[in-house]
Amino acid sequence: MKICLIDPPILPEDLVGDTISIKSVVNIIPSLGLAYIAAVLEKNGYEVKIIDCTLGISHLQLSGLLKKEKPNIIGITGATSAFRSMKKVAQDIKKHLPPVPVIVGGAHLTAAAEYTMGFDCFDVGIIGEGEITFLEVVREFERNGLTNLSGIDGIVFRKNGGIFKTRQREFIKDLDSLPYPARHLQPPLAAYRPTPASYKRLPQGVLITTRGCPSKCTFCDRAVFGTTYRERSAEKVIEEVEELIYKFGAREIRFFDDTFTLNGKRVFAICNKFKERKIKIPWTCLTKVANVSKEMLKAMKEAGCWQVLYGLESGDERILKLLKKGNTVEQNRKAVRLAKEVGLSVRADFIVGTPGETLESLKRTLSFAIKVKVDYAHFNKFVPYPGTELYELLKGQGHKFDFTNRFSIIDHSTIFFVPESMNREEFKEFLDYANRAFYLRPKYILKRLLSIRSWIELKGQINGFFAIYNL
Repeated sequence: MKICLIDPPILPEDLVGDTISIKSVVNIIPSLGLAYIAAVLEKNGYEVKIIDCTLGISHLQLSGLLKKEKPNIIGITGATSAFRSMKKVAQDIKKHLPPVPVIVGGAHLTAAAEYTMGFDCFDVGIIGEGEITFLEVVREFERNGLTNLSGIDGIVFRKNGGIFKTRQREFIKDLDSLPYPARHLQPPLAAYRPTPASYKRLPQGVLITTRGCPSKCTFCDRAVFGTTYRERSAEKVIEEVEELIYKFGAREIRFFDDTFTLNGKRVFAICNKFKERKIKIPWTCLTKVANVSKEMLKAMKEAGCWQVLYGLESGDERILKLLKKGNTVEQNRKAVRLAKEVGLSVRADFIVGTPGETLESLKRTLSFAIKVKVDYAHFNKFVPYPGTELYELLKGQGHKFDFTNRFSIIDHSTIFFVPESMNREEFKEFLDYANRAFYLRPKYILKRLLSIRSWIELKGQINGFFAIYNL
């Protein structure tokens, strides 16, 4: 049995739309989801190949590679923004390798399973965590083909003209039981291009050490990993960090957990292990403002952390309540101040244009970002992703969203939703203005230039400057 796992090509128009300048700062990192599935399959004796098309492999080139590989099963992953490309990959497979079953998984399939399986180019959909489910589908295919899948939990498939969903699979409780991702099957870390705001050194190694987010944010889909928090032990985390450094050549680490600091005791344990093992490498993480303290941030800084990414989302109290974010403007302000006091850089995610937003609340968010002096601010255009509370709300109000058409989360000319209080042009003007108003301030530019310590940083900052300047 040979299995090919595919991260689909990024179509230029889906990546940046008409905003070509942004292409140089788009975050291109390895798919940990595919690497975890590959690791479990390898552990169970299967031959696996990962084809990561995000690094420039076209649909035509991918078809040629698959014809050469002649796999028995093909798996495709992708978020909503990649769905158009995922569908084309599957259609090409059915055209050139019709007997090969196509298994689809990832965030979009999990959130919109029946819709996705309505396209007959997909044979089986894996809902939620894919490691064990994919293995069971492969084993069943070996024994009986795809004729009787009803005994496998966590999948969706077509049968007799209908679409069938099996029982929900239980989430993996013991994350330490999973092997480390099969990074040896992916391109070298140096081939990837993380966003310049997220690193000091390259290549950067990424890892996820927890799953499940108990937060109730209305704009976020938690279907893949659920709401029950689970974690790898501090020992396993540090072993994976060492593997990234000594086996794969990482010179910086980024923790991609939704909330890295949710368990404070574990954070201190991880920081202690960085010191005990004498691992002197810069690292960053994502977290929530409600889950940090000055003592914790100080320990992280001493262990090598140089930046935290907070999901601040808004500088308007009313909008934060509508988003069910669980934090206030004052908590946001305090968390930024605490990080700054211990010497950490702060990146901030803001989500703009959600239902209930006004031009006044948008301006408050921009003003807040400038006043608290975050080092980087991302004004993310709201997209009603399937599986989120806001998606269901808007769908119930009669809104319709077609994710099979051109869909760029970066290009401001493709806007999926405009708040009732403004028109499309007003919203687009704010999106363009917010980035320029934040990043093109003379004092800000001078501060960024004075913070640069390497040629890699300088190159990234220059790319970032021109990406914003040419919006």
